[in-house]
Amino acid sequence: MGNLDRYSWWGRWKTKEGRGWLWWLAYERFLRTLPYPNWRSAFLKWGGARLGRRCFIHDVIFQNVYVSGFKNLELGEQTTLQTQCLIDLADRVICEDNVTISAGVSIFTHEDCGAKMGKPLAAYFPPKHAPVHICQGSWIGARATILAGVTIGACSVVGAGSLVTEDVPDWTVVAGVPAKPIRKIEGKIFHESKFES
Repeated sequence: MGNLDRYSWWGRWKTKEGRGWLWWLAYERFLRTLPYPNWRSAFLKWGGARLGRRCFIHDVIFQNVYVSGFKNLELGEQTTLQTQCLIDLADRVICEDNVTISAGVSIFTHEDCGAKMGKPLAAYFPPKHAPVHICQGSWIGARATILAGVTIGACSVVGAGSLVTEDVPDWTVVAGVPAKPIRKIEGKIFHESKFES
């Protein structure tokens, strides 16, 4: 019970840490109520996020915002986050230019089975965190999950419902649980028509 008492925010809501947690919780909930993506982008910037031009951000769920506000979020130009995505900001999430994150995608930057609460499996699976990097032009299909430490290469595709546990090379389509390469994309033709015009 001692570990649980130390972890409880209820017992220290008057502390600076507790007030910070409550502030960012309220801020994140407020963002989801905004009706227009450009309003959401403005408030994300005020919260510390780095956003390129013409980002389109729907009602996304941001987790662990209390760690450093939105400073761990970096989105390039013309990047889209569709509705009901879950973005874990315990560590950095970097999406370069022209990335599309489809509806319901989950991006995790940490793994923790409950170490602060003294849960028994924490001795075997200690907490860890690492950034996720999605390179330019990539498309993450609906309901896909990307785990901590993964890099998605440029102009790659992650199939809907996939679980990505390892890095994805450039110009590659991956799918499955866990995600595996299923084909290469003929990159040069696509690259010339989409990114050099």
